[in-house]
Amino acid sequence: MNNSSLLQLLKKFDKQQLKDFNNFVKSPFFNSNKALISLYEYIRKQYPQFEPAKLEKQFISKKIFGKAEYNDGFFRVLMSNLQTLAEEYLTYRGMLKEPHIKKKYLLSELNQLGENKLAERILRKELDAVAEAAPEHPDEYLGLYNMAFYRRYFYSMKFSVSKSNKPDEWIYDEQKYLIYHFLLRLLADHFYHLNQQHVINYKPRLYFLEEVSAFLEKNKEFLQSPILNITYLRVLLLKNNSMDDFRRLKDTFIEIFDKLGRKDTFNTVSIILNFCYKNYYMTGNEEMMKERMNVLKFALYKGLYSFEDNDHFDSQWFYNIFSTGLEIGETKWTEEFLEKYSSKTEPEKENFLVNMGKAMLCFYKGKFSDSLGYISRIKKISSSGDKFNVKIHQMRVYYELKMFDQAESSADSFRHVLQNDSIISEFNKILYRNFYGFYNRLLGIDQKPGKKDNSKFRNELLKTNNTIHKKWLLEKINEL
Repeated sequence: MNNSSLLQLLKKFDKQQLKDFNNFVKSPFFNSNKALISLYEYIRKQYPQFEPAKLEKQFISKKIFGKAEYNDGFFRVLMSNLQTLAEEYLTYRGMLKEPHIKKKYLLSELNQLGENKLAERILRKELDAVAEAAPEHPDEYLGLYNMAFYRRYFYSMKFSVSKSNKPDEWIYDEQKYLIYHFLLRLLADHFYHLNQQHVINYKPRLYFLEEVSAFLEKNKEFLQSPILNITYLRVLLLKNNSMDDFRRLKDTFIEIFDKLGRKDTFNTVSIILNFCYKNYYMTGNEEMMKERMNVLKFALYKGLYSFEDNDHFDSQWFYNIFSTGLEIGETKWTEEFLEKYSSKTEPEKENFLVNMGKAMLCFYKGKFSDSLGYISRIKKISSSGDKFNVKIHQMRVYYELKMFDQAESSADSFRHVLQNDSIISEFNKILYRNFYGFYNRLLGIDQKPGKKDNSKFRNELLKTNNTIHKKWLLEKINEL
């Protein structure tokens, strides 16, 4: 039983969920099988250790059924039925979180019973509550659509041709809410794919995006919905990658921040950060890095540093903050940030983030040996991006320390890893490839004896954007 999907599921339940599920299993409405109750009671008592020896099927059977001969087929059926109950319990919990969906089924059942007066009273109460709250999720619009459907349905049931029965604007609510739901779901999908192409190299399919954009620009009343407005502007920026779309998104975001849910604010900041990062390397405009830092500080001030409430500091954001702060010369602020927030990072990433942050801080302070020491304390590198960041940092430290053998070896290793990597985006590959090319030439020039003419090399680098750590490379060329 230890490897069963039932036990793996129940192990994920917290103490309160186990208690609630106990009530669910014992409810005659959901279950009348006493053997299932006995099985669950035994499993629940094993929380939180869930010792494997006590969860073998034969052992459990003896504990709950005594001397009765063990029947594997019967026990497997029990396990299957208990898992079905667990799935139904989770479905019920999910329904409780979707009040509009609950009301839809209630109205449907009341209608089938012919209790239309009660149904209409419940509907009016629901519509009054809806008027006071702006939806924060696409499915909330689907719930509103269901309410609008029943409103029109009850209206039609009592309809008679008269001036007093002429419908008002609400008669179009079904269309309106269905459009909101469709647009939000479609744009959310486009957002996902457009965002992913910056991480993994592939070309997304963007069905109906041009038509959606034309519709929203023509029917701007739909953009009065904060969630639809910000979702649309995020997709525009990802698709067009234009400064106008960037300004429009950033200004709108700051203006309506308090009207957005946490996930929308998190996603919006992430898109703005990526745009600033990409634009900085494509154009060399240093103001984009300052824009990036300002948005990160704004998010931090608002208590936004994770996708979920009360979660650990997002690892990528944490890295973005200290790397951007150091890039624009805010060394003291970055040092204070590392001191204050390091303990809030994910436990499995804390070792990497803290030591990488301190390594980079030491580098910008000119303490290159200390920087190398912090790199050596990193125990685990879990992503391609982290791996490249560490290797590039090592290459820069070795150069600063005049450890040219190690620098050449590190550069060669970096080249092989870059050639064989198929995960990182094409944009980042170009950044890394250009850095490697100029770094390799820098090593070659620095180790040549006699006077060095670096003007051609310097001019070539000045003309080449899409190069990570370009400022550092220029500084090193100027020092030759």
